[in-house]
Amino acid sequence: MNLSEIVETLKKLVEVRIKIAISKFADDLTTIITRVVVLILMVMTGVMVLLFGSIALAFFLAEKMESVYLGFLTVGGVYLLVLFLLYLIRNTLSLQTTLKSGLTKFIFLFKQKRSR
Repeated sequence: MNLSEIVETLKKLVEVRIKIAISKFADDLTTIITRVVVLILMVMTGVMVLLFGSIALAFFLAEKMESVYLGFLTVGGVYLLVLFLLYLIRNTLSLQTTLKSGLTKFIFLFKQKRSR
């Protein structure tokens, strides 16, 4: 083998490694995007369930209390209480750590599966 063949072989090797790296990056990126889209759809579905469940609960309470505005006011009061509790615990380190850990595990789960 002469020097030109060695240089040519090294060039091809570098090109192949670059193509592999680009392919892996594209695969990882599409997996992350897919997981984020699924997460967004899950959140949107959860919000719809919460919305319609809240409306149903408000009408149920309105029927039991015999006052439509009291039923909706009660449901609104429950949400106000939940908002107040979330406001109080917003800076809790354990809550932030748990949320961050859960979100990271969900989005980057494919890396853990691949390494097994």
